[in-house]
Amino acid sequence: MKLIHCSDFHLDAALESHLTAQQARQRNAELCSTFSRMAEYAKSNGVSVILLAGDLFDTQRITATTGSFLLDTIAHAPTIEFLYIKGNHDEADRAFAGRTLPENLKTFGGHWQSHRYGNVTVTAAELTADNCHSLYDTLQLDPEALNIVMLHGQVSSQSGEDTVCLPRLRGRHIDYLALGHLHSYQAGRLDDRGTWCYCGCPEGRGFDECGEKGFVLLDAKDGIVDHRFVPFAQRTLYDVPVDITGLEDTPALLRALRSAARGIPPSAGVKFTLHGTYTAQTHKDLPFLQTMLSHDFYFVKLKDASRLELDAASYEHDLSLKGEFIRMVLASDLPDCDKDRIICAGLEALRGEEVSL
Repeated sequence: MKLIHCSDFHLDAALESHLTAQQARQRNAELCSTFSRMAEYAKSNGVSVILLAGDLFDTQRITATTGSFLLDTIAHAPTIEFLYIKGNHDEADRAFAGRTLPENLKTFGGHWQSHRYGNVTVTAAELTADNCHSLYDTLQLDPEALNIVMLHGQVSSQSGEDTVCLPRLRGRHIDYLALGHLHSYQAGRLDDRGTWCYCGCPEGRGFDECGEKGFVLLDAKDGIVDHRFVPFAQRTLYDVPVDITGLEDTPALLRALRSAARGIPPSAGVKFTLHGTYTAQTHKDLPFLQTMLSHDFYFVKLKDASRLELDAASYEHDLSLKGEFIRMVLASDLPDCDKDRIICAGLEALRGEEVSL
């Protein structure tokens, strides 16, 4: 028997930290598309059950279009059962209000419920403030079955509303613990019998979610539950470090950034992190670089973590306006990072460039 373990779609999230309003709408549509593509993948690959391990939605930002599309996608995959628990961001009651749920969408509450598929049993519950300490004591599983348990929360050694207490799940005949909440794939041993696993989110939404995203494909047979991560995102996000030491002008910086991003597809989102050192003579036009690189990728962010390398002694007796300006800034009580920015802006102004702070 094959199952898909997925979570943390966060449908209808704001997504405007790095995107324009138009791109945010497009990305939300792409998230819906990823859900639909996953259902088609399940149909084509003999998957019987899709485990939705929480945070399908993102708080109360749920449009009628998204709710309708989701339920329609589920209804048109009648050979697959969708087992869904709410996460800490979900407002499923709002999303499904006034709608008839498809028969193949199964929801859960604050107590354990099980669905059996031959020798495979899927058991799940939603953690709440009321049950988070007592729930573990009521878990009863058939030791002869292949047992999959689904929860949403951060793995921990303590019980809590948003935590999954691994010590209290050990020795409970669990073969696979399907978790939601963390946005990157992680897996580990629960005990001698079972494995715990976060499938991660299906699409990166910000640069704290870089790298491959997708779902986990389970194959339950011959007394074991095998699992493997399946990359499935339409767009991948990258954080690319670039050492700018020795680069003295904007064209050289642009060439270095493009070289560092070689092989990354145009559909990707890329954050370039500049590090290393530069001198007072370096011309570093970040808005220009941002504009040029925005034509290369779906969206681009530049983070400047480089440091100004300045020989203060060489300006000690410099009688020029530049020398006086640099001495004044260096003598101030400002943090070093602010001194760097102010000196660079002043030098841009002295060169007749547009100032960028």
